[in-house]
Amino acid sequence: MEILAALRPRRSLALPLLVFAVPALYFVYRDAAMSCPAGQACLAPTHAGYALAALAGSYLLAVGVLALVDAPSLAESHPYARLALRPTDRTLAILGVLALAIAAYLAATLVATIPAWLDLALTPLGLLVGLPLVVVYGGMTVVTSALSTEPSLLVQSAVVALSLGLTGAWLFALATGASGLLVSAGALGAGSS
Repeated sequence: MEILAALRPRRSLALPLLVFAVPALYFVYRDAAMSCPAGQACLAPTHAGYALAALAGSYLLAVGVLALVDAPSLAESHPYARLALRPTDRTLAILGVLALAIAAYLAATLVATIPAWLDLALTPLGLLVGLPLVVVYGGMTVVTSALSTEPSLLVQSAVVALSLGLTGAWLFALATGASGLLVSAGALGAGSS
């Protein structure tokens, strides 16, 4: 019965789930995009199954990590841990909207050609969301260029997976920050009335 209780969805799973799901889903997306002939729809049922398996595996990893940590006492003792392990309803709602928007855009790129003007308009948002990936992978590129060496595919994949895990955590932080801004704006608006 304890296993079923551990698998039950709860707020504290949001951050670790993102950390594991973002890289896993990226590799599924990359496989779908790379195996597609130019100009054709690429969203196959096989890749949808891979995406579901990636989500399920990420969920189980998140549950496992959370089982190793005493989340309630950690959340009580550290304010940042409280933000990470006890996200508010507003944070989860913003996170859900962000995740759905990103997923919809990526799925759309697999089934249709995105107009160039829309891609250009969304570039600043993509850079903001993908900032950890840009910084970590860019850092690896600078270091390997300075050393005049090419890292192995395994090292490159590990760096991408790590930076995408950080991107998942960054997405959670963005949602938490946006939630805080909305609360502050509401408090300012209520105070000026």
